Amino acid sequence: MAYSDIYKQIGFQKELMRLQKQANFGSDREIKMLRNLGIKDDSVILEVGSGPGFYTKVLLDNFPNSEIIALDNDEALLNFAHNMLNNYGNRVTFMQDDIMKCTIPDEYFDIVIARFVFQHLSDQIIALKEIYRILKPGGKVIIIDVDSELWGLTYPKNELIKNLNSNLSKYQTSINGNREIGRVLLTLLKKLNFKNLNIEAVINHSDILGKENFRFNLDKGIENDPRLGVIFKEYNDFFNLNYSSIMILKLFFYGEKSK
Repeated sequence: MAYSDIYKQIGFQKELMRLQKQANFGSDREIKMLRNLGIKDDSVILEVGSGPGFYTKVLLDNFPNSEIIALDNDEALLNFAHNMLNNYGNRVTFMQDDIMKCTIPDEYFDIVIARFVFQHLSDQIIALKEIYRILKPGGKVIIIDVDSELWGLTYPKNELIKNLNSNLSKYQTSINGNREIGRVLLTLLKKLNFKNLNIEAVINHSDILGKENFRFNLDKGIENDPRLGVIFKEYNDFFNLNYSSIMILKLFFYGEKSK
């Protein structure tokens, strides 16, 4: 199933809203981590799976002396990004291509960033080989992703969130993705000869960012279904508790191409 098939089902505008929220959610902490991992503001950066450009904008705003190439295989999302970011001029270039078999020349980029992309790929090894090929000697790759076992930890423990994680993981597998990619990415980087490996985490917590920012958009129409109505009630009861909290771990995987 292509990604476009998914957003056609839920609605293009609704998916844009979700992606915009995802891009800006705790982005200041992500930028701090990128800098800690050695991203300098004079780089040629490839953003893999750039989609509608919301995270591209975050990168452009925080690395104003860098050139960003936004790569995605979805024409509609790239067109949206191009229209939204046209005021950044030649600092950003949009490229419709596939990281699994891209047309980029060898040893071109200082930095490759892939944010919430690898969980969707059918063959992560092929993608990493391509990334290794297009990185300059000494170039850096940073993969930001999740592992279903570490995503959405709640207090008090909430079975709805646990079940949601399980169902998302099963769904990802059914469309040839892997929501448990977090536990294997560093091993794959090592296997493909990336050096100076590192793994870090950025933690988003509802007591810092606000609990409403973690709330999923459930359609209130489900209240008319007795089975789904129970889930809806449990979900809202959790968020309405004045002492409940939730945290999400974003994992940062780092490697370098040999000089």
